[in-house]
Amino acid sequence: MPTQTDKLTQLRENCADDELPYISKSRVTTYKTCPRKFYYSYIKGLRSPQNFYMARGSRIHKAVEIYYENVVAEYERCSGVYADLTRYLPDDSELWADFIEPFITNFLLFEHRRRDHCASSDGKMSDFPPVGIEAEGWDESYTPPMMGYADVILPSGSLPEVGGSGVVIVDLKTGKTPDVKYRDEGIFLEGEYYSYLFKDDWDVDAVAGYYPKNDDFIISDLDESRLASIFDMVDSMKSSREREDFPTKPQPLCKWGSGDDEQCEFYDICSTSWGRRGGCGPTYE
Repeated sequence: MPTQTDKLTQLRENCADDELPYISKSRVTTYKTCPRKFYYSYIKGLRSPQNFYMARGSRIHKAVEIYYENVVAEYERCSGVYADLTRYLPDDSELWADFIEPFITNFLLFEHRRRDHCASSDGKMSDFPPVGIEAEGWDESYTPPMMGYADVILPSGSLPEVGGSGVVIVDLKTGKTPDVKYRDEGIFLEGEYYSYLFKDDWDVDAVAGYYPKNDDFIISDLDESRLASIFDMVDSMKSSREREDFPTKPQPLCKWGSGDDEQCEFYDICSTSWGRRGGCGPTYE
C-alpha cells in the first residue's frame, strides 16, 4: 500500500486542530456510511487497531501491486508476457501464499481472461499492462485538496466487457461482492471519486470493482449524479466541526453480531440505537 507522501505529511502538519487537511476516498465513503463515524475517525482522530481482515486486505493489495509492477517491467523489456502469469507474483510468498484459495487463484483467472482477450484477434497485447498502479491523483484547486490512490488503471481494450480506447479505474476489494442495491452508493461511488481525480490524465471509460473472493468484476459507466453527491458530502463535511453536526446513521454495520468484533469500532461510545434493546435493529442477548 502507498506510504505517506511528503505532501500529505505537510498538509497534516500545517492543519489546525479539528480541520480536514485533505479529502480522500476513505473520508468520503466513511461520511456516506455514517457521519458520526466520520467525526470519530477524522475530526477527533480516533483509530482502532488493525484486525485480521485489514491485515489480509493489505497483504493481498501489496501482492497484486507487485504483480502488476512485474508485468509492466516484463512488457517493457520484451514487448510481451509469459503465458504462466504466476511468474509475476511476488518472490516473497508470505505476501500471498496464505491466500491462494480463493483470492490469488481467482485474481490470476481474471488476469488470464484479460491476457487471452489481448492475445486474440479482437485485442492487442499492448493493452495488457496497466497504465497506472497505485496511481496518486490530486485536485489542488479544491480546498481542502482532494486526493486518492487508485489500485490499478487498466486499458479498456483489455476488458471485453468495456472495450474502447480509454481506461477503466479498478478498485480491488477483498470482501464479499455487494448486492446490486448497494453498489451505486458504494463501490461505484468510490470509482466516481477516482474518475474525477484522474479526468485530466486519462480518458476514463468506466469505473469498476474486482472482488477476488468470488471472482466478480462489476462495472459502471460514469454518472454525473454520483459525482454531484460526492461534492455535496465534501461540502458538508468540511463546513461542519461540532459533534452535533455529525448525526448517527443506525444500520446493520453498527452491530451485525453478538461479539465485540462484530460491531463498528466506535459502537461502545456511540449513541446509535441499532442492536440495542428497544432499538431499531436486532437485540443480542
